[in-house]
Amino acid sequence: MNIDINHLKVFEVMTRLSIDRASRALSKTLKTGAKIALSNIYITDLTGATEKMNEDTREMAGVMVNFHGNVACKLLFMLPMAGTLILTDLFLRQPIGTAKEFDEASESAIQEVGNIIAAHICNALVSNFDATLVPLPPIVHNDYAGVLFSSLLMEQGMNEESFLLIDTSFKILKTELDCYLFLIPELKSFEKLIDSLGVCV
Repeated sequence: MNIDINHLKVFEVMTRLSIDRASRALSKTLKTGAKIALSNIYITDLTGATEKMNEDTREMAGVMVNFHGNVACKLLFMLPMAGTLILTDLFLRQPIGTAKEFDEASESAIQEVGNIIAAHICNALVSNFDATLVPLPPIVHNDYAGVLFSSLLMEQGMNEESFLLIDTSFKILKTELDCYLFLIPELKSFEKLIDSLGVCV
């Protein structure tokens, strides 16, 4: 993947814009303060990232979204179960601590978060980068971090030794929740995006 610091800056602008918009939409949906913030964006080694995910032995709820268009990519958003249950309570307008286990309500909550993030990534790309992008219906998974991450890579058909990784923080009500957000564009799609902005890859 032949990407330098200038390319990452361009991608960071797009990603930060879409995540900020998703945060505002999520706050309105939950009727409370919610903030998903981009911490860092960088290229990481495939082997190292897989090992890191396998070391996280917590049960996760994750939502995976496939995007089709001229900027094809895949998204995976994961929360440990404790954070998922907090989201469930907020979506159901019930006191925090009410939800005790992953169920249909939890699945709906994490799916809605995936819908919100995916929709605003699409809007940012379409409106600011002249992209054609359509998110497919999100798929919710309940498993361990390493399993979900491996599923994302298999779905992506990764042929690269490295890929773009986004670090984010997720804060609801003053409580910071651990989360993982992976947005992996296909290399050719990323090159098209950069070319459309006049940045040579």
